[in-house]
Amino acid sequence: MPLVHAVWSRPLGASLLIASALAAQTPVVTYAGENMRLASANVASGSGNSWTLTLQMSDDNGNTSLPNSWRRWWHCEVGNLAAGATLNFRISSPGYTDAIVPVWALSTDGINFGNYERMPASSSPITQGGQERFTVQAPAGVVAMRVAKYFPYTVTRKNELLASLSGEPRVRSIVSLGNSLQGRPIEKIELTDSGVPDAQKQRIWIHAGVHPAETTSYFLVEGLLDWLTSGDAYAELLLDNALIEIVPMANPDGVFLGNYRTNANSVEIESQWSAPYNSSQPEVIALRTAIEGYMGTAANPASNPIRILLNLHSSHNVSFPFHFQHVSNSSWSPGCTNCGVLPIVNQTEGQWISNFVARSPLVNLGSTASSSLGSRPFVESMCHDRWTAVNGWLNAPNFEQPVMAITFEGTYGRGPDGVTWNTEADYRQVGEDMGLALFDQLGLGLTASTSTYGMPCSSVTLGASLVPQPDGSHMASLVIFGGPSSGVAVLVVGNSQVVVPLPQPWANCALLTPPAATAVLLLSPGGVGFMLLPVPALPGLVAYLQAVSLDVALNLDASNGVAIQNNY
Repeated sequence: MPLVHAVWSRPLGASLLIASALAAQTPVVTYAGENMRLASANVASGSGNSWTLTLQMSDDNGNTSLPNSWRRWWHCEVGNLAAGATLNFRISSPGYTDAIVPVWALSTDGINFGNYERMPASSSPITQGGQERFTVQAPAGVVAMRVAKYFPYTVTRKNELLASLSGEPRVRSIVSLGNSLQGRPIEKIELTDSGVPDAQKQRIWIHAGVHPAETTSYFLVEGLLDWLTSGDAYAELLLDNALIEIVPMANPDGVFLGNYRTNANSVEIESQWSAPYNSSQPEVIALRTAIEGYMGTAANPASNPIRILLNLHSSHNVSFPFHFQHVSNSSWSPGCTNCGVLPIVNQTEGQWISNFVARSPLVNLGSTASSSLGSRPFVESMCHDRWTAVNGWLNAPNFEQPVMAITFEGTYGRGPDGVTWNTEADYRQVGEDMGLALFDQLGLGLTASTSTYGMPCSSVTLGASLVPQPDGSHMASLVIFGGPSSGVAVLVVGNSQVVVPLPQPWANCALLTPPAATAVLLLSPGGVGFMLLPVPALPGLVAYLQAVSLDVALNLDASNGVAIQNNY
């Protein structure tokens, strides 16, 4: 009774306690973390456990002199969530108009967060009153979430990626090309098969993230690196024939600061390529110097100059990934603007686009945009104007290949099924697809060959032919002839050549390979047998085959040997 009396005798205190408890469950928005950006956040209560969160977007670096259309990245954390809270988001002052289902990473303890995933499709935004608006309910047990316009990427994740490549035999080097304004390294990874001489290798340059929050480019790079280091037969042959230079994050300050389009100086560095040798921006200097070093000059080309340069970006208001193919201009002349490229470059770009489309279901859904290169503010124009189009590069005395430099744009919308929203995994797959397209662009092929060795004991002969399969493997068509009528033959498969005499009464015959596997087939009345044998696409695979026949009288004969070898 005294406790009850105490409570009811202080109604004002009880009200304050209840109000305090409710206030403690008001969501709290923070945006000081790596890659996060907002100008301000306001939380207002609605009915029940419903809250309106107004997130004011910020210009890159908070620089209000930048164009409104560059205001395209928001990313923050919402904590102190009550069970089942309904969150009505209002994204104010967006610089984009396409509806993109946002992403979230959820936490049940406010400290550890899961991977970013798309919010439910029901949270698809609408634009109203100059705001991007969507509503989502916190799942059971979730006390905090990180939310972003699209899948974010961080400098920390890039650093972890580089650390994971330490000791990888296909990675020849990881070097810094220079530092950003804030002192972050701009790294380049070189991949190749160091056991193959470099002399005939083609150099491929790929850079991602010139515009820091165009994050499809980073996921693509992750997928490409995974594939290149996977041991896949196509990847191994590509690395036998190529020097692949990858800059996984060209603008690390912009990424860390949560900028969409600029570096720490609020400079949009893509346009710096219109006069790259006048640029003072450290990111441009780093990329330009490395590219220049690999290219040399038309008068004195470097060894293994860049043949393919891929400039990776992401784009708004376009449904599916696409390329900018440059207009063909047979009348191209130095100093022109808005005039495209030489026809041979346009042709090579078309071949690349065709190869990539053929390899990637997601890229296949897109189209190709046309570009005249305007005032030449792109790395592609530098490659074309400074090397390919200079007299002496394509023709005498150097006869170099054209530099195929092109921009590839990922997008924020649907995935390869054309219906569900795309994911990080979709763009990592595009990275693998890009690797296969590079394989095709260099005109490579997984080849295998057969050869015979040794002599048959008597009349049995083994022959083989190979038929390439779509997945890069081969099908071996084996034929045995000269065997006993209606007898049997044992196909012996081994991994080395030997000469092992058989015991009596067959001592005049020998095994030519130690049996690792065998298969039995029946011979026709004419002593002929056929068999199909899959040859998997394994680099360096060599198999040795021999046929041993036996008739009803236990007369034994052994054929010549056949070697099948994958030539990659």
